Amino acid sequence: MKKICCIGSVTTDIILSPVDALPAPGKLQKIAGASTHVGGCASNAAIDLAKLGVPALLCCKVGADSFGDFVLRTCEEAGVDTRGVLRDPSAATTTSAVCVSSEGERSFLYCPGSTSALRAEEIPEGLLAECGIIFIGGALLLTSFDGAPCGQLLRRMREQGKFTVMDTACDFDGVWLPKIREALPGLDLFMPSYDEAAALSGERELSKIADFFFDCGVGQVVVKTGGDGAYFAPSREERFLLPAYTEIRPVDTTGAGDSFCAGFLCGLAQGWSFEQCGRLANAVGAHCIQAVGASTGIPSLPAVLDFMERHPKLQRKDVL
Repeated sequence: MKKICCIGSVTTDIILSPVDALPAPGKLQKIAGASTHVGGCASNAAIDLAKLGVPALLCCKVGADSFGDFVLRTCEEAGVDTRGVLRDPSAATTTSAVCVSSEGERSFLYCPGSTSALRAEEIPEGLLAECGIIFIGGALLLTSFDGAPCGQLLRRMREQGKFTVMDTACDFDGVWLPKIREALPGLDLFMPSYDEAAALSGERELSKIADFFFDCGVGQVVVKTGGDGAYFAPSREERFLLPAYTEIRPVDTTGAGDSFCAGFLCGLAQGWSFEQCGRLANAVGAHCIQAVGASTGIPSLPAVLDFMERHPKLQRKDVL
């Protein structure tokens, strides 16, 4: 099984629920629950992969603070290789206040901190050499790494025979495509959410979104469509949809997209087909949304496979 290097965003998530509206200035509003979890696209994926039994290395930056201690301890307890986690005393660990609605949807108040400070030259080449898959998680939030520095790393990794993958986050600056355009030709696989893909491409139709990224030099495309499942384009000629497990009622959708990516990467690490990876990704995502926190609900791979056996097979729909 290939080892996966997860590079990018890491946060400490303070999850508050239910929050259907913010209180008026000066007012106090009671909520039912508050808890602290590790979040961020790269760290979520690394924890999920470790829980699934896939060797995962995390390369990110945290502060020399209590939140940084929390991130390291949580990742290590999950079985993540944290040798690539950098401590920066000049940067506070990235933090998010996650407001979860009564329907399980979430909104974020985000303090960029250490995630924005990660630089390409800080990522140890020796650790990258151990991995067969390189995953960039949280692109668009990686201020010092996005764009040309990321693209140069990805091209170098591909030259070394590694498989390169990227997921994005919401761009709080509203810049979108110019931030990452130089990195896209270095990708074997691009896996954004629908909203992020639409903002990056300027397109609304899934087929046109995929064509846009193929034209940018991406090898394969997956677009996550939330509760509808995902759109898969392993090539320009082959496109298909796989629905989500709609009978699963979400408790908290925090980290759902990251768990989808982890499921897909888990399949890739074992040499599975594109469709098999997609089916596993949907099943891992279904587990994520059943518990509060980005990685709390992720079980072992055998448990996920048992879930897939016990539930009706997702029906593939071929599309143009």
